[in-house]
Amino acid sequence: MQNMPSADWKALGFRCGLEIHHQLLTEKKLFCHCPAGKYSDKYHAEVQRHMRPTLSELGEYDGTALMEFKTKKEIIYRLNRDTVCTYEMDDNPPFLINDQAVDIALTIALALKCKIVGELHIIRKQYLDGSIPAGFQRTTIVGVDGEITLSSGKVIKIIQLGLEEDACREISDEGHRVIFMADRLSMPIIEVVTDSNLNTPEEAGEAAERIRRLLRATQMVRRGSGAGRQDVNVSIEGSTRVEIKGVPRIPRIPELTAYEALRQQELLDISKTLQDSGLKAGDRPGTVHVVPTDAELHQPELMAALKAGDTVRVIKLPKSLGILSHELSGGRVFADDLAGRVRVIACLDQVPNLFHTDLGGGLDRNDLDLLHELAGCGDEDAVVVVWGSDEDTETAAREVIDRYAEAIDGIPSETRQALANNATDFERVLPGPDRMYPDTDSPPTMLTDERVERARAMVPVLPWIREERYLEQGLSADMAARLSFSPWANLYDRLIEEKAVAPMRAAEVLTRMLVALSRQEVPVENLNEKKLEMILRALGSGKVYREGLFDLLSAWTAEPDLSFGEILGELGWFPLEESDVRDEVAKALDAARELEPRVEENLHPIAMGLVMARLAGRVSSADVLRMLEG
Repeated sequence: MQNMPSADWKALGFRCGLEIHHQLLTEKKLFCHCPAGKYSDKYHAEVQRHMRPTLSELGEYDGTALMEFKTKKEIIYRLNRDTVCTYEMDDNPPFLINDQAVDIALTIALALKCKIVGELHIIRKQYLDGSIPAGFQRTTIVGVDGEITLSSGKVIKIIQLGLEEDACREISDEGHRVIFMADRLSMPIIEVVTDSNLNTPEEAGEAAERIRRLLRATQMVRRGSGAGRQDVNVSIEGSTRVEIKGVPRIPRIPELTAYEALRQQELLDISKTLQDSGLKAGDRPGTVHVVPTDAELHQPELMAALKAGDTVRVIKLPKSLGILSHELSGGRVFADDLAGRVRVIACLDQVPNLFHTDLGGGLDRNDLDLLHELAGCGDEDAVVVVWGSDEDTETAAREVIDRYAEAIDGIPSETRQALANNATDFERVLPGPDRMYPDTDSPPTMLTDERVERARAMVPVLPWIREERYLEQGLSADMAARLSFSPWANLYDRLIEEKAVAPMRAAEVLTRMLVALSRQEVPVENLNEKKLEMILRALGSGKVYREGLFDLLSAWTAEPDLSFGEILGELGWFPLEESDVRDEVAKALDAARELEPRVEENLHPIAMGLVMARLAGRVSSADVLRMLEG
């Protein structure tokens, strides 16, 4: 958090809630029998669709659905016959809900101290961004009213834990065309929703990290890129809820939420400035003008658009001078909020996609004067310029005026995407309750007491409790944290309880060495619990030594079918008598002297290196040093 902005978060009225999504480690998808977790960019067919909104049970349209409909997207689904069936394309009713997914969700809900519902009732949640071909996601609530405790002792309420199907993988989104791969579609995921009583960015980051560690401690969730995604809801005093969607990495949450809170503070300042100027909440000021095709503009993008026969529109925003260039946070200005709306809803996604006549708007004096005259601007007015097809620029002009009207009111409820610099940009209007309705294709599923108790038996020890115990055993903070939710934590606990190996040695193998191997793309999955137990017991009994363990681990991953004795034989790790070691030490000293070390103090280190190069894993470096100094 090197670039973490500072503020008095209490005075600002900072509030944050989390929605943690994580894929479950199941063999099949949630409502069909297709395999889960099988990804490929290979596809055998494409399906094209267009989405349209439908009325809710109360006869109302969801705002997000209406916004998505305005984008007029052409949606392409790429289908691999090994991972998709007719259910995913909404051409077949759902199968019964995946029992394995339900049991995992139950275990996680109980780990979060949730109260378990008596029956699962499937609800449809409308999505018109194209990520789900049916236009809705099937979801259900498993548990409610849970909690998680921060290191400070503060209790964060878990409002609910839901079980739902994942969406497609986006391949590209350009203009009015978006392409998805359907292999991820309908994989089971859980959604953990917290209360909004996280009152600092640091608390938000810690809560997300604790939930992530607890999920991984169950060993029932997927790992790797894309397995977990976080939505973060942020508000301050006087604002409304804004959701940062799909945060890819939890360490980014503190900075993202801090920048978003400061952005909202600046938007409230803009609202006050506009209302002080005479505008009032509910006003929708702004007029639109089309630039004549013979206009003598200097800006290359605008000249090229007119020459190509495209439309250039000018939107006059009264009282906006100084507003469009008003800095929000993360190096962005209010005009960037307008550009985000134009990019998403009008699908004008070239960079830049608009210019304006406020400070830093990108136009020279000739264009400023010409456009101001065309729009009839006064001294306090500014204009925004968009270009493209006639239909798209008409949509863009409406969105610019709508967003300016919202700025007068205050802060719009919207979903935003995280940018690389931890600022955010517009993604969509925030969904409301009108997008939820019952799924009449799925029967209720009763959760019996026996089933709940079976799940309760699978609840792991809380990672932070394990971490405290590991620190007391002398492990470093990094080792203790990693091991607390490692798949090898139970193995470590058992061996330490039996005093079969030293804590530090076991932890080093199970954390640092295995991580180092995985980073070298070594198939560490070939090292199962039985093999690791053999290695650690041999380490504890002095049959192998720390200095050669990395080579031993690497060799056994390459030849997993060999027995422990056979892999030692492959490495040439035969038992040594002390006399054999002393002979090697003597030879190494002679060789070191021939290397003519510059100072006598270098003699032993050089000899040590020569001995360990030959005998690593078969002898302790401490024993070699004792012989060298003896």
